Amino acid sequence: MSTPNDEYFALILSVPRIAAVRPQAATAVLKSLLTNLNKKSKVFDINLDFHRNFKNGAGASTYWSVDEYFYNDNKKLDDNERLIYMSWLINWVEKLKEYKPRYLMISVFTWQCQKFLIDFLPQWKDRANIPVIVGGQGLIREENGSFTTRVDHVAKLKEKGLIAHWVRGEAETTIEHIVNEDFNHRGIDTHELAPWSNVNDHNFMNFDDFEILNYYSGYEKGVLPLESSRGCVRNCEFCDIPTMQGGYRYKTGERMFREVIHYYENYGVEDFFFNDALCNGSLKDFKIFNNLLIDYYKKNNLPDAHLKYSSHYIIRSPEKFNDDDHKIMAWAGGDTMVVGVETGSDRVRAHMKKQFTNQDLDFTMEMFSKYRMSIYLLMIVGFPTETREDFEETIKMLKRYQKYVADGTIIGVNLGTTLTIEEGTPLWDGYGKFNIVGKDGNRPHGPDWICLDNPTLTYKERIQRRIEAQEIAIKLGYTFWKGDDQVRILMDNYKKRLTKLQRVAGGMM
Repeated sequence: MSTPNDEYFALILSVPRIAAVRPQAATAVLKSLLTNLNKKSKVFDINLDFHRNFKNGAGASTYWSVDEYFYNDNKKLDDNERLIYMSWLINWVEKLKEYKPRYLMISVFTWQCQKFLIDFLPQWKDRANIPVIVGGQGLIREENGSFTTRVDHVAKLKEKGLIAHWVRGEAETTIEHIVNEDFNHRGIDTHELAPWSNVNDHNFMNFDDFEILNYYSGYEKGVLPLESSRGCVRNCEFCDIPTMQGGYRYKTGERMFREVIHYYENYGVEDFFFNDALCNGSLKDFKIFNNLLIDYYKKNNLPDAHLKYSSHYIIRSPEKFNDDDHKIMAWAGGDTMVVGVETGSDRVRAHMKKQFTNQDLDFTMEMFSKYRMSIYLLMIVGFPTETREDFEETIKMLKRYQKYVADGTIIGVNLGTTLTIEEGTPLWDGYGKFNIVGKDGNRPHGPDWICLDNPTLTYKERIQRRIEAQEIAIKLGYTFWKGDDQVRILMDNYKKRLTKLQRVAGGMM
């Protein structure tokens, strides 16, 4: 057993705020890479400790207050809450510094991790003063930031001596340079992303330091993350994944099968979630993966679907993925798929470049119901070309699929906060083809846009449609993820815009 007296190259931290449903892949990747380079490391999941031990020690009221503080810029902690929170944070600093690592590596998974990071770093510098390296998508300050966004605030952390280095992009192409103390490479202390890696060369993730059964997974033996690919086979107008993660890169079906079996045989976990954009980008390899799992069950006298996997998933036509393919997928362990349906209008979905039709979707829903797999729907209300008639097609679809809500096939829906235009997306680069303009003549960005060919689709109209869709879906029995929170965000943004306009108008009077 390792102790603080051992010599560590790095301690690797997962920090709040992340849903504590399974171990974080990034930290397991880092440990695997360092182990492969003969460098000793240890992972600490402070995020899990927050959701378990801090909650139990501080009490529910303080826990929920600090939890909101992490993701709400307007949230202020009272003196007692801050005292309890900072005492817990400083205890972690004192615990970690005893290990005397060469580096402290912090995975900043989302923008919701930034508050903890900003509170933690000064305490670490004062008490330990051991170099810190940070990385992750959470280096981008705003909620909907793109990979093209400069991370100037992280550069300021470096200028203040709070961090030694930051990493943007893939650890697989940067970690060896860090181990060799060679920091003059793209992706290390640069605003550009690190070079892309070959996913088939990736190590299996190392979960030795994780208390897998302590996560709130809902599964008796826990859940582990998987990654079958990077990038995407689609190039949807509103998404920056293809440009952020490069051309679609996928693991072979045989390679993915070996990885799943490795985790099952070494950690005893029987449920998995693919973190990537989709598990079925390469249909050939997806089919190989499913068939290899079924063969493994037969050879080891295991029942069908002994292992289960969930993932993001794209809709395919019956010609490409037929009834038998769905049956094999279910036997292999296909469980819950998160699907970007976006709209009920074939016309608008074609504008989005989703590359499937309502007919394809209807067939998929029928197959998932038939073979008892589940679907979680992702929707976008208010794409620039969406007319009232297109929106009505979405409502018709929700009504048409009520039967799948009733039989448990559809387990939820996320209606989002209407369309935002972000850097790195095709919409950002090609807004002219849809005749979109931004506010006050500026480039369209975020929710501040109007389509001149569809001028009735104002921000107010988008909010009204979003609320209407939720009200109808609730009556139909759909389950929501943060539906009310999303509406509140929309209304708060709208009120801010009204207040700003009123101030401007008042100044002109």
